[in-house]
Amino acid sequence: MNSTRNRLLMVMLIAFLAVGVGIVSADKPLAAGGQGPVAEFRLTADDPVDAAEFGRSVAMDGNLVAVGAGGADTDSVSSAGAVYLFKRQGRGYVPEAKLVAPDPTDGAEFGRAVAIQGNTVIVGARFAQVGDLSNAGAVYVFKKYQGSWHFEDKIVSPEPADEDNFGRALAIQGNLLVVTARKENLNAADVGAAYVFVCRGGSWTNTAKITAGDPAPGAYFGQSVAVQGDLIVIGARNADPEGAGAAYLFRKSPDGWAEVAKITPPDGKADDNFGFTVAIAGDTIAVGARRADLPGAKDAGAAYVFSLNGNSADLVARLTAGDAMAGDQIGQAIAIAGDVIAVGANRADIGDDANRGAIYLFRRTGNQWIEVGKVTASDGVAGDEFGYSLSAFGNRMVTGAHFADSTAGAAYVVPLRP
Repeated sequence: MNSTRNRLLMVMLIAFLAVGVGIVSADKPLAAGGQGPVAEFRLTADDPVDAAEFGRSVAMDGNLVAVGAGGADTDSVSSAGAVYLFKRQGRGYVPEAKLVAPDPTDGAEFGRAVAIQGNTVIVGARFAQVGDLSNAGAVYVFKKYQGSWHFEDKIVSPEPADEDNFGRALAIQGNLLVVTARKENLNAADVGAAYVFVCRGGSWTNTAKITAGDPAPGAYFGQSVAVQGDLIVIGARNADPEGAGAAYLFRKSPDGWAEVAKITPPDGKADDNFGFTVAIAGDTIAVGARRADLPGAKDAGAAYVFSLNGNSADLVARLTAGDAMAGDQIGQAIAIAGDVIAVGANRADIGDDANRGAIYLFRRTGNQWIEVGKVTASDGVAGDEFGYSLSAFGNRMVTGAHFADSTAGAAYVVPLRP
């Protein structure tokens, strides 16, 4: 299978227009408030294998797209994982490189998390072995120079332990890198922590450890992370009573990183998984709660939008799908692109296709966020889980369908035209 298929794939985007529901052909201008079918690329691995789950993580920066395949085999090492890079060329994408760990281990899941900044790619391997420690986790740094990608550094937790899952989530901005260890024990099991690293002279140095002000067993603090300027947002999907979840806001000061707000929804309930995903852009924070219940629709999911106000975050909207159904899990993935928030619902049913997956688009209009589109893959089938992962840059987004092609996986690049 070609990595980008030489032909363009039609990705269906069902637009909700001001006058009703409509479809606009790809070669016509978009109607205000809507988007029609768009032509873009489907990305796959050059060496697809079942259970690779290509698309379980994605990242986009400039003309570069990274797709993680945490279940990919490396040589004779089972599920060691890999990351595939694609570069935009003309109207499509071409393979750029395949990244693997220099020290692959069975089940490391290299590629379970990935981030890009310029010519730097950071890859998390949450189950990597560190010395004799099983599933302690590690992070790998790759840089491009002289036209090729090279392994630069391996980062491990300053306090590694069995089952920490260091590298489960990560975020990079400038010379700052945040890596989470969602299962780190802090006087109790699976409390979670995050570590801040700064790149100085080409080397990454740990400068801070971040924990919740109210650590709790099983909170999974570090399930998700986002960074912007002097702010870090960290999701803890099982925090608060019975897994309702929370997100924590930290601000950099001369004395270090300090927690300034704990973010929870006013209607949070047990097992909502609020904080499963987080995103921040400008004064907007978006948080996914993939198992939030709607009337008559258990685990339909929701996303919450907060506006930054100094050291507080004020709720401005609760985003749900207009056609929500039980088990959709909207909030599984989330990304912000200007005045648009994209939210993945990886288990949404499309027609008779269970768990085919979708992405819902919401646009800010004044002080409101309005649902303006629903994205599905035209070649999707039951069980693909399109929308499992999301990343946006400029007017494009990339999403993973990690169970497509018999679990080999696929990813789609879709233009955003808000």
